[in-house]
Amino acid sequence: MKAEIRAVVLGWQKSDKASVINSILGEVEPVKHFVKSVKREGEVNGRKITLINTACWWEKLFLQDSPEVVKQEVVCSVFLSETGPHVFLIVINLSLPFTEENRLSTEEHLGLFGERVWKHTIVIFTGAVSLEDKSIEKHIEIQEDLQQILQRCGKRYHAFDFKNKSDAVKELLVKIDDIVAANNGKHFETQDDTLLDIQRKRDENERRAKVRQKRLQDKRNLLTEINAVAPLSELRIVLLGWILSGKSSTGNTIFNDEIFPKSKQKCTFVNGRTITVLDTPGWWKYFSSKFNPEFARAGILESVDQSQQMQFPHAIILVIPIDNSFKNELKRVITEYMATLGEDVWRHTIVLFTWGDRFPDISVEQHIESEGEALQWLVEKCRNRYHVFDNSNKKNRDQVTELFQKIDEMVAENSLFCFKPQCAEEENIHDTDIQQDEEINLDEDHVLQLLQQEFNNRINGIKSKIKNLTPCEKSKAQSHRSMSDPPVFSADDDLKEKIRREGSRFEVILMDALLDIQNKASSGEKVSEWLQRCDEYLFGCGSSSIISSLEDPEPRDIKRRKEQFAE
Repeated sequence: MKAEIRAVVLGWQKSDKASVINSILGEVEPVKHFVKSVKREGEVNGRKITLINTACWWEKLFLQDSPEVVKQEVVCSVFLSETGPHVFLIVINLSLPFTEENRLSTEEHLGLFGERVWKHTIVIFTGAVSLEDKSIEKHIEIQEDLQQILQRCGKRYHAFDFKNKSDAVKELLVKIDDIVAANNGKHFETQDDTLLDIQRKRDENERRAKVRQKRLQDKRNLLTEINAVAPLSELRIVLLGWILSGKSSTGNTIFNDEIFPKSKQKCTFVNGRTITVLDTPGWWKYFSSKFNPEFARAGILESVDQSQQMQFPHAIILVIPIDNSFKNELKRVITEYMATLGEDVWRHTIVLFTWGDRFPDISVEQHIESEGEALQWLVEKCRNRYHVFDNSNKKNRDQVTELFQKIDEMVAENSLFCFKPQCAEEENIHDTDIQQDEEINLDEDHVLQLLQQEFNNRINGIKSKIKNLTPCEKSKAQSHRSMSDPPVFSADDDLKEKIRREGSRFEVILMDALLDIQNKASSGEKVSEWLQRCDEYLFGCGSSSIISSLEDPEPRDIKRRKEQFAE
C-alpha cells in the first residue's frame, strides 16, 4: 500500500469544502455548521486517506472579527493527525467573486498556523464550470488577488471537477504526492510552541466553561428548590442590539411567526402566557453612539415612550450573534447604549446569543471563556444571565420556553425595571479600559456620509451579484477584480477600517442568505421576499430601502432616510 496522506481542509462559508471531502472519500457528509474539527478516514486507490474538516470563517471578515473559539479549533485541527498533516487544502469557489477582502481574510486565517504553512498548501478550485469557455489560467490572469494567494503557496492549485470525481481525485493525489516530495517527505510539524500554547488555552477554556456552566445551573436549581420562581402570566420584553444582530428574528422565533420587522411591537399568547415584545432600532456595531444618527440614538427611548405598557418591562434582551468576536471596542459601544437606560438596566438584562445553529457542537460557555475579558465582563454585568437562540429553527419551542423560565428567575430576584434615562447623563461610561486608543476627530455628519458611501457601494455590489446568480450572467462576474470596489474616503486609516468592517459584515450576511435562497429556488421573487424580511438596515430605515437601492442605482441622501424612518 502506498504511503498514507493526511490533509487539513480549510475554507469559508460556501467554499464547497464538504463536497470536496465527500468526493475524495466517497461518502456523504451533510453540509452543516460546526466548530470542532472533524477527522474522516478512508481508503482511496489503495492508500489510507485522512481528511480533517475545519470550521468555516466568513469570507470577507478579517481575523480580528472571527471568534476566538473558532480560531483555536481551526489551529487545533492539526493535532487530530497523530504525526501532523502532510498538506493543507484551501478550497476556493470560482463561481463567487474573489476580492481583496477575500484574499486578506484567507491569508490571515492560514497565518494562524505560521508562515511555514504555505510550503504545505494547495489551492483547490471548485465552481470552474461557471467560467464557461474561459480557462482557469485565463481567469487567474485577470484576478490579481488569486495570483497573490497562488504565489504564497508556490503556484500549486487543482481544479476539482465534481462531474468526473474519479479523475479529479487521482490528479489531486498526484499533486499531493508532489508537494510531499518537495518537502522531502516531511509532514507539517505540530510540535511548535505557538500551536501548543493555543492547544493549552483551548483545553483550559473548556475546563473553565464547565465551571461556569455548573455555577449557573446550581443557582437555577437553588431558586427552584426554595420555590422562589413562579411563572408570570404576562411577560414584557424589550429587544436591544446592533444592526443585523438577529433582534427581529428573535421576536419572530418567540412568536413562531414572521411578525418583525412589519411591526415594532407585538402582543399575543405564547405557551399560555401573554407575551409582549418590543423591537427597538439597532445601532452600528463598531461605532460610538455619537456617530449614529440622532433619530436612531433616540429611537430606543422613543419606542418605549410610545408604548405605555412597556414602561415597566420584565426583561431587557441584549442580542449578540454568537459567531462574532467580542472585544473591548464592542464593550465600549454597548456600554454607551445601555447607559441611556440607566445603570439599573443591567440587573434586568439577559444576553441572548443568536445564530446558535453555527455553534452546534460547543457550549456557549466555551465561547464566553475563549473570547476573553470583554465578553466575560458583559455576561457578569448581567449577573451571569445568558441564553442561546437558533432563529433558523423556529419550531424548536424548547429554546423559547427556557428563555421565559430564565426571565421568570430574573424577575424573582428583582423588582420590575423602570426606564430612567436621566441616569445616563450622570453615568461615566468612558472607563479607561474601554476607551478607544484614538478618538475619531470628525463631525458626526461627515462620518454618516462616509458610512452611507460605503453601504451604497456594497448595495451596488450586491445588486450585481444578484444579477450574476442567473446562469446567463455568471461569467460576467469573473472579469471583475472586486464586486465591491472600495469607496474613496476622505478619512484617516482607523476610520476607514471601521467603516469597511461595517460594510463587509453587512455584505457577507446578506450574500450568505441570498445564496441559500438561490440554492432552494432560482426565482428572483424569492430573493425579494427575503429582503423584505430583513431584520434591520442602516440608518434605521427598514429593509424596504434595500429593495429601493437594488432597483434604483441613485443613492438616497441621509435626510430622505430620516424622513422614511419618521413616517
